[in-house]
Amino acid sequence: MKHKYIKKYSIHIMAVPGMKANLLDLPLEQCAFILLTNRTNDFLDSIKNRKLIVDINDVEDKRLPGAFNQAHAHYIIAFLDRLPEEVTDLYVCCSKGGSRSPACAAALLLMSGRSDKDVWLNPYYYPNHLVFKILCKEFGIHMSGLKTLSRRIINYFAFSLAKKRHNPGKYERWQILE
Repeated sequence: MKHKYIKKYSIHIMAVPGMKANLLDLPLEQCAFILLTNRTNDFLDSIKNRKLIVDINDVEDKRLPGAFNQAHAHYIIAFLDRLPEEVTDLYVCCSKGGSRSPACAAALLLMSGRSDKDVWLNPYYYPNHLVFKILCKEFGIHMSGLKTLSRRIINYFAFSLAKKRHNPGKYERWQILE
């Protein structure tokens, strides 16, 4: 299904344990949350609106239990379609903030007409290619195996180079801007 571009949100990639109210730069009304895990915390539990929980496992084989699928992608797209105009920031979270949430963030960047290269070039992340590929496909962005593979190779070399320089990355709050 081909969709129009989504709004250009500021996207924050976070681990669920790191999500706390004092991390928000804006009023809660301007924020929305996509959790790609059933893991949560007290702050996230307190949010009643503008939160989507997509209970998936961090697996990249669609045949495995809990794998990301087309229905999950549709939930995310429908959630984005329903967000009020005042929402400017998306917090995309998974258990550790390294695989599922960066994959979703990369797809969201493409869905808003931006480049996803900052995600793939970050040596801290190892985006889940199943989440990325299915979310892109269900939005209407053709992501061939070759395109996905090239992104994974870029990510691998970014990590290898950082490791060689003794700087493989660290956990930190990261915001993607236009």
